[in-house]
Amino acid sequence: MKKDKIYIVGAGAIGQALAVFLQQEKRDVILVRGSVDNKPAKENIITVTNQDNQKFQQKITTTTFGNLKDINGIVLVTAKAFANVEIAQKLKNKGDNFSVVILQNGLNIEKPFADFENVFRCVLFSTSQRTSNNTVSFKMVTDSPVGDMQGKNANLNAIVNQISTPHFCFKNEPNILNVVWEKVIINCAFNSICPLLETDNGIFLRNREATKLAKTIIAECIEVANKCGITLNQKEIEEKLLLISRRADGQLISTYEDIRNNRRTEIESLNLEISRLADKMGMLELVPNTRLLGEMIQLKSKIGMANINH
Repeated sequence: MKKDKIYIVGAGAIGQALAVFLQQEKRDVILVRGSVDNKPAKENIITVTNQDNQKFQQKITTTTFGNLKDINGIVLVTAKAFANVEIAQKLKNKGDNFSVVILQNGLNIEKPFADFENVFRCVLFSTSQRTSNNTVSFKMVTDSPVGDMQGKNANLNAIVNQISTPHFCFKNEPNILNVVWEKVIINCAFNSICPLLETDNGIFLRNREATKLAKTIIAECIEVANKCGITLNQKEIEEKLLLISRRADGQLISTYEDIRNNRRTEIESLNLEISRLADKMGMLELVPNTRLLGEMIQLKSKIGMANINH
């Protein structure tokens, strides 16, 4: 089978890890920086250490959209979700001979790509953390599912086969919408509780009060999901939260890293998007804790960004 060129948009920890694992398998891969443009392409040696303490090192080409005339192949979007509008606009100028796979967690983050023909959502069950410049710590919890939000799933098998590697695995998911909701709800707990407690993902294994709060968030979010016609099992989601906490023990959630580095977070597509949907239905009272923790994360991020700008 002919192998497509793979463009990874977003040169953060997940993008770098995926680039290394793909190139390790002799895939034709290039990292595309989503936040800057018109910078010369360069090659960087990137090192990834996985959960088994195995080290992988590859020389990866990193470029920007301005250096790409046309894009032909598979585009994997790993940049922050709030950049999707800008990324979609840049992709519209690069032809139409590519498929887009969105490797981000959040609700409605695929909307900027609504005009594209082949768009898939991936729900990430992996964590990655930059430990130094071009050095990444990576942990895979389980295979990350990929599917079409409309349920068409055309070309899905071929795409999954090309982007999957032994150390960063993907799988077909015909009902990706439910999985998106499940993971968003899990992230509403991780991405608010961990940064506010200033701790790592393993907190739910070590602290009963933190776990109790996480279960409260999960229960609130499931209420909103049910009102949106999505049927979910609370016990299953709680078990998945604990599984992620166990396998990502010691690793920092991306939102906590963003706050520590005075960057904008993705909380708008998590807690605050759940709250927005509840408010739209006139049921904001369903999510008091989810909303409050989301607003606190947003405020914490804004304070940090304001401090660095002054």
